[in-house]
Amino acid sequence: MKVQNKSIFMGESIQSERQAANGKKSGKANVFAGDMNKAFDPVAQKKQQAREKAMKIVTDVWAGDRKLDESLDERRSKIRELEDTMKEASSNLKWANEERAALREKYGLTEDSPEEQDLRLLEKQADNKPMTEEEQERLAEIQKAGGPTEYQKHSLELYKTASVYKQEIEKAKEGIGKESAAINSTKQGRLKKAPMVKAAQNAEKVLDAARDEIIGMLYDEAKDHIDEEMEEKKETADKKAEKEEEEEEKIEKRKEEKEKKEEFIEEISEDVTTLLDADNIMDDVQREIKKILEEMKLLGEDMKGAAVDTAG
Repeated sequence: MKVQNKSIFMGESIQSERQAANGKKSGKANVFAGDMNKAFDPVAQKKQQAREKAMKIVTDVWAGDRKLDESLDERRSKIRELEDTMKEASSNLKWANEERAALREKYGLTEDSPEEQDLRLLEKQADNKPMTEEEQERLAEIQKAGGPTEYQKHSLELYKTASVYKQEIEKAKEGIGKESAAINSTKQGRLKKAPMVKAAQNAEKVLDAARDEIIGMLYDEAKDHIDEEMEEKKETADKKAEKEEEEEEKIEKRKEEKEKKEEFIEEISEDVTTLLDADNIMDDVQREIKKILEEMKLLGEDMKGAAVDTAG
């Protein structure tokens, strides 16, 4: 909405930024504060409240301004009515003056004639205007002579009618002057106060304040989101480090087991070698014993033969 070239609008860019900030991790939903509860979004609520407040500021002033315009329209309408009245009264006044001129001509009088001059005094008397002593004496003479002439009577009637029209014209002029002055005063007051401009400025201030507050909310929200992500990353890193430590322990254990196996194999190899060496020694002993036995057998046979020989 635009008021006095000022835009009152809270765009969706902030919401888009919030949505863009929402992401997903592999295998796990990335929960962001802006999407935790679609039914209650504090940022959207703040935007809506700011819009409504700004709109109320503008619409209230606009309503007052409309009433002011209506008042101005009524005054302009009144001026037009007074102008019509003045126009009609002027037309009637012109007719009355023309009738008086025709009447004067009918009676064959001029504006300088004594009867016309006396008519001026009678008009003055009809208007209750102050007169000099000489004028009062002349009016008294007219009354003694029988009063106004037929011409003067008819002309005076037209004069009184014309006076009514003159009063209508003057009253209309006065009314037009008052209404015009009121209109000008209202316009000047409006220009000085500039209610719609100020309303737009106040509405803009409301939106700016709301925008700053929303930015703060989004900052806090983003900070919390980042803190959560950092905490998750830390937990993941700790788990990874723990797992790596366990793997290292397993590797170390396997290494120790391998070394023990190698030592055991080495020990068994030595024992086998020893046994093999013992077997070889036994073979040698057995061969020696057999050899001795064979020698002893031969010796026994030799001794047996010698005995035979001796006996023979």
